[in-house]
Amino acid sequence: MADYDICFRGGRVHLWGELQDVDLYVRGESIALLSGRGESYGARRVVDVSGKIIIPGIIDLHAHTRDPGYTHKEDFLTASRAAAAGGVTTWVDMPNVEPPTTTVELFREKKARAEKGSLVDFGHFVSGVNFEEIPKLAAAGVTGFKIFQVSGAYPHDPRLALNDEGKLLQCFRAIAKTGLVCVVHPFNQPLFDSFSAEAFAQGKPPNHVTFAEIYTKEAVWESAISSLLMLQRESGVRLHVVHTHAARSLNLLRQAKGRGQSVTVEIDPKYFHLGRKDLEEKGPQVCPAGFVLEDPERIAEIWRSFQNGTIDNIGSDHAPHTNEEVEKQRIDAWTAAMGNPQYDHYLSVFLTDVHEGKLSLANLVRCLSETPARILGIFPRKGILLPGSDADLVVVDLERERVLSNKGLFTKVQWSPYAGWKVQGVPVLTMVRGKIVAEDGKVTGEPGHGKFIAGVSQ
Repeated sequence: MADYDICFRGGRVHLWGELQDVDLYVRGESIALLSGRGESYGARRVVDVSGKIIIPGIIDLHAHTRDPGYTHKEDFLTASRAAAAGGVTTWVDMPNVEPPTTTVELFREKKARAEKGSLVDFGHFVSGVNFEEIPKLAAAGVTGFKIFQVSGAYPHDPRLALNDEGKLLQCFRAIAKTGLVCVVHPFNQPLFDSFSAEAFAQGKPPNHVTFAEIYTKEAVWESAISSLLMLQRESGVRLHVVHTHAARSLNLLRQAKGRGQSVTVEIDPKYFHLGRKDLEEKGPQVCPAGFVLEDPERIAEIWRSFQNGTIDNIGSDHAPHTNEEVEKQRIDAWTAAMGNPQYDHYLSVFLTDVHEGKLSLANLVRCLSETPARILGIFPRKGILLPGSDADLVVVDLERERVLSNKGLFTKVQWSPYAGWKVQGVPVLTMVRGKIVAEDGKVTGEPGHGKFIAGVSQ
């Protein structure tokens, strides 16, 4: 009789920052055993992973699945299929859907939809704009809270915007009492509006190029983050700052962490991967990226911030829109939909960074798996490959090369901002709690396998 369900034999397992020559055994939903090469135990299936590595599954704290309300772009099934293909085993969704997730009833309805559709584990960040709802939402088990300071057109829903410092302080104090994480999209909307008016007065067109240039101005982000750090000190909230890409902002955040403030820092891939060439060739599919990569000071600070630990995690900001919707940015980017899908090609893009020496594998695993699990309070249940941990893992062929394309994608919108890229490093198998959900380019998982990740007070 087999003692274990699956054995991954012959590969190297990433554990505690290094690759170890051990075999990995799975029983049920958990990792059951890590054994030396000379040992052998019975398993119902043996997967030969010689020449490959095994890393923890990606935990993505920044997904926009568009469900409910915008399911012509994406839904829980298609998003989770793309996630599985890209090595993501847990995602946390944002509240800017229709209707926006602002009440216990709406949270429960959204959770029920995801439980039926998702192949991978999932959570929901809900809006904190209704202060009186915060304790009720926490009691209902939400994963955490999300605040948008940006208040432009969709997908930055004005109903979810909160940028008045007095109201933000009230909100932060209420969330702090729950012990849950508070995720904030920092943005100085009045300053952005002023820069926009100046650009139009100078005759610049309101297209995606002008928008990307203004949206990523240092001052828009630095001023917002400075204010948020002050409010964090006053409230004691567990602050998680997303979309960081400005050098001075990263310095502010590093100093705050040095003072012992409860703040974690996220960056999303478009800012340090997609440059002006991509913006010129692919147009609105790349916006609002395009300018950060061309700034030597900024890009150097981003890579330094990975190395010195200022950046805690990478969040995908998987944000699909149809190509027809984003193309409207050529006429008016201030009112058009903005964002791009990330999941199908997600892990390969970062493995190429590892191959090129920009990022160590240990740092990548820290930012994609370990620290996100710690932020959610679910480490070491997830985020590491230890006996007793959930069997969430990705088998990777570090040597395989491929050219990314828009063919065979699982995201509903059927395009990728990375189409045409040559990458090295490919996920060949993804497992979620003991079930293989993607293998050899095919998604094999079943809808409803994903389980909800409730918030943990810390």
